[in-house]
Amino acid sequence: MTAGITHCKTGLRNKSEKKLAGKKKLSLLFVTKYFSIMKPIIIEYKKEHDLREKMLLWLLGNVVEVHARAYSGRKPWGLKREDLLTFAPGTLGNELGHFLQREDLQPVDKIERHDAFHILLDYSTQLSDEAAMQYYLIANGKKSPFTVATALFTGMVMPDYWSKFYKEYKRGRRARSIARWDFKELLDEPYTDIKKVINFEPVNNHRLMKKIEGFELMEQATFF
Repeated sequence: MTAGITHCKTGLRNKSEKKLAGKKKLSLLFVTKYFSIMKPIIIEYKKEHDLREKMLLWLLGNVVEVHARAYSGRKPWGLKREDLLTFAPGTLGNELGHFLQREDLQPVDKIERHDAFHILLDYSTQLSDEAAMQYYLIANGKKSPFTVATALFTGMVMPDYWSKFYKEYKRGRRARSIARWDFKELLDEPYTDIKKVINFEPVNNHRLMKKIEGFELMEQATFF
């Protein structure tokens, strides 16, 4: 009798474990398929993630579409990774092309500048860095639905990164606002000069500074 009960329990346990494994596999397949359809932003989602990371991936996958629609009036760059690689070495365009090449990705239409944020602000494509970057951007003046939603969600599900998020938030406040910059206009500018300008470091590049001043004047006009 005892042996029969034990066998029954073992069978139920195995069945439950198989069912759970099936659900996990289905969830991962859903995330992977959804992201491939949505042309996801730069995120390392190809590896197995824990539950909270899967939740974040789900959020990002859904918000990307909303984010793109919110900027439906914005013109796409019309540039592929291969086009960016034709820019002169050391320029933002060339560095961006190499970044996308390393990640085996292409720019996402209408939100191409997201990729520029990664390389100019020194954030990797790891989920924790992706989340931290949103806090930097909010403090820096970028308060799009995507940015705010991602920051709120990651703040709830990743409490062990709060100190990092706060650190990046403070870093964003100290930096020059890049929320209204037209990064397509900066593709032919030296990558290191742009990073210096963001951090209020002096640069000897009159053409670049004229562009930055133009962006800031446009931002002030929009504000008023």
